[in-house]
Amino acid sequence: MEYDYHNQQSSDVRHAVNAALEEQKKKSKKKKLIIFGVIAAIIIILIIALSSGGSESESSTDNPTNSVDASQEEKNENTVGDYECTVKSAKLCKDYDGKDAVLITYEFKNNGSEAISFDVALDDNVYQDGVELETAILDEDTDYFDVSIKPGVTKDVKKAYLLRDSSTQLEVEISEWISFNDDKIVTMVNITK
Repeated sequence: MEYDYHNQQSSDVRHAVNAALEEQKKKSKKKKLIIFGVIAAIIIILIIALSSGGSESESSTDNPTNSVDASQEEKNENTVGDYECTVKSAKLCKDYDGKDAVLITYEFKNNGSEAISFDVALDDNVYQDGVELETAILDEDTDYFDVSIKPGVTKDVKKAYLLRDSSTQLEVEISEWISFNDDKIVTMVNITK
């Protein structure tokens, strides 16, 4: 009897272990399916987002008689996203340490739906001979305070950069600060004294 009792216990233990392993496999499979579902959902959302962005640009080229699309193409030269920006001037000056600098004046217009400042909306980079210029702090009183402006409002914004030399032309690139595209406004500017 004792022999059968031990065999029965051994059989019950094996059965319990097998049942536990099967349950563990089911849980593991369920976790894998959940992870796969989440990844699939993210991929689908990205595909939809990318295809909807592409369909908008395709629709503007498919229907050239649409006046709204034609007016958008006309203003694209100085427009990036919901903002217009033009380089008004690049004036030679000195920084607080007496080094050559340039004071660039931008004309910034907010065509968005909310109040926003230049530095929050746009990212500006200034290059000289293909090398980006560092931001400068001027000795003179210059209005550096970047304040938010409401939709439809235009404001001049001034920013200063240290120069590599005082005669080489500058390349100013302006793009949206946060964007999923590579749109930018590129302007070549001569330094005035």
